[in-house]
Amino acid sequence: MTLQAVWQALRDGDWASKQSLREASGVDDNTINRIISFLDRWDFLDVQRSPELLIRRKPGAISPEETFALLTEMVAASPLSKRPKLAERVACRICNGRELSFVGGNEVECDHCHEKQWYAIEMDYSSGI
Repeated sequence: MTLQAVWQALRDGDWASKQSLREASGVDDNTINRIISFLDRWDFLDVQRSPELLIRRKPGAISPEETFALLTEMVAASPLSKRPKLAERVACRICNGRELSFVGGNEVECDHCHEKQWYAIEMDYSSGI
């Protein structure tokens, strides 16, 4: 991964020039500019712009890869991803048939009349319901 190669080229606490990062990571000038902009935008770096561009890792900053892994873990554990159900459909609303097949995330189809309908009513945290 190109971003990780640039991150590894930055030594803790040491200032590096854009040229030295480009040489150490093996990426082209356009890519190194985008990576530096990304890392600066999300506060992974300290940047000095004068007299030449110098970059270093923020003291104590964890890598973007670790940050992404932590954020992914937090989203997976979020209560919004597993909202409690207030009700589940047990029969078709049209023919009252009890054989329903899942056709989407929260959608079922009656095996008898082929009516598509919602499967569950889920708790909506944003509205307080």
